[in-house]
Amino acid sequence: MQSRFMHPAPAPDAQRYHHLDAARALFMLLGIPFHASLAFAGGHWLVMSGAHDPLLSLIPPVLSDFRMPGFFVIAGFFAALLLERRSRGEWLKGRIERLGLPLTVGIATIVPVQAAILAHAPAGIVDGEATHDFLSHLWFLPVLILLCLLLSAVWPLVVRVRKVPVPGVITLGLGFAAYELALFALEHILHSDLSFLGGLVDLGRLAIYLPFFAVGVALRRSRALWARFSALDPAVPTIGLVALLLHVGLWQDQSRIGIALDLAFDGLASLCLTQTILALLVKIARRPSARIDRLVDASFTIYLLHHPVVVALAILCVWAALPPLLSWSAICLAAFVLPYAAHRVLRRSPLALWLFNGVRPKERGWGLLVRAREGAPA
Repeated sequence: MQSRFMHPAPAPDAQRYHHLDAARALFMLLGIPFHASLAFAGGHWLVMSGAHDPLLSLIPPVLSDFRMPGFFVIAGFFAALLLERRSRGEWLKGRIERLGLPLTVGIATIVPVQAAILAHAPAGIVDGEATHDFLSHLWFLPVLILLCLLLSAVWPLVVRVRKVPVPGVITLGLGFAAYELALFALEHILHSDLSFLGGLVDLGRLAIYLPFFAVGVALRRSRALWARFSALDPAVPTIGLVALLLHVGLWQDQSRIGIALDLAFDGLASLCLTQTILALLVKIARRPSARIDRLVDASFTIYLLHHPVVVALAILCVWAALPPLLSWSAICLAAFVLPYAAHRVLRRSPLALWLFNGVRPKERGWGLLVRAREGAPA
């Protein structure tokens, strides 16, 4: 049965969306176990152990299924929320600063450190070509900037929409599966790389994550869709998990039919599991929590800084021939603790926090040694 929408907002503007903040932090922090597993999963990555650990090889297909899709859903929601409160010009200027400044600083500082680590690694352990990738794990920032530019352009049309069918979550997931298949067919028709300027303009990734970002915008604009994404329907996680299992089973199948089926199950599982995670967080993280607030506050910095740590420690573990599971566990722990400690230092400097997080200080001082922001979680 279909509902009608749209009208802002799913909840009062004064409400703090604690579960969505928690979801955003969760999706970003899951990048640590995801990247740490790639060196031991048997595939091609920046660091390659030559091993194929059966347990760790499951992590990439499982986490890739919902981690970044969920992140872009949350990004779309908060983009629409802020656009409702500001002019398009003011909002877009803020988005460019919030996303573009950390991207620029990351390209100038974080990625070169990672490239130097790779360049000095023992031969045969790393992908030498990776030293020329100036975006690395920061690829999502230019994609998000492009999505914000697109939303700004169509926003006058979005706010005029009043009645549009809202399908159920499973139906929407089937639509995502069909969309993924259409992209796969289009890729074979075009036979061209849709990435330009070294990845700063990546139309392929833009097309992949556009529907998830759009769902996030619709979540903010539609009370009906908000209600469906907040309710835990047992059928949704069941179908999502079955689709995920099929996706994992087809992960290594390189035949055209295998890839097509893999993409279809991936699209269905991505939407269903994202909705399931958000519905669960509504129940367990809708109230304020000092610990969660600290993770939310630090999650962006942790994501920016964790990748060189993962790369360096993976090289060290492979060189020392440590067991894969032990290596992965140690890398995950260090790649969380070290960037988190760095964030605790960064947030005591409004200038440093602005450069790495794009967050303007709420006080007059801009120096490197000014106290932490008032009201920020301690």
